[in-house]
Amino acid sequence: MSALEDFQEKIRNQWSALSAEVRKRLFGANNENLDLLVDSFYKLEPQQRNAVLAGGVGLLGFIVFGFVALYFAQVSSLNRELNKRFDALYEIRELKADYQREDRRFQALVDAINGGSGATRIKPFFEKVANEQGVQLEGLTESKAQLPAENALSEKFQEVRVDMRLSNISIPRLLNFVVEVEKSGGFIRIQDIQIRARFGTKLFFDATVKAHGLAASGS
Repeated sequence: MSALEDFQEKIRNQWSALSAEVRKRLFGANNENLDLLVDSFYKLEPQQRNAVLAGGVGLLGFIVFGFVALYFAQVSSLNRELNKRFDALYEIRELKADYQREDRRFQALVDAINGGSGATRIKPFFEKVANEQGVQLEGLTESKAQLPAENALSEKFQEVRVDMRLSNISIPRLLNFVVEVEKSGGFIRIQDIQIRARFGTKLFFDATVKAHGLAASGS
């Protein structure tokens, strides 16, 4: 049933119930009040009958006016309720459209991560970059931690933290290594670098590098 049909059905039901109650109160369950009223009316003098008729017409007009006013008041109330329902329905549709938009963006992000660091094996990745840049990579360790529960990605991914040492490396080569890691297209980022001087040389250093990325949960 549509909202308009539901609205019309409510009006009909309320009007029918109200009419039945008024008839019962005025005329009695079996019209006994009406019979008594007719008998009493015919026992009156003509002048009294005319006065009663005039008063009856006035009372009937007042009752009709009351019914009409009550009817329109109910219609106005139901119309306000119907408008509220339509507003709520429109808001739900807007929220649904917003949710679907955000869900598509979220799925695109998940797919991008799965195609990047989510599908990347961390140790082979860094070893590959180090070989390409001629960097000596030592002591690479990785650990995984759960993302915060409020993070929308927490059910699908874990944070991967990586520690490694780069021995006897020049600043330009270290920078090249960092740039290659950052531009790899995966979700792996350098988080911290500590550089220590080597005894007997000013051109080469030992560096400790911390990185982090995302990996699929359970991988």
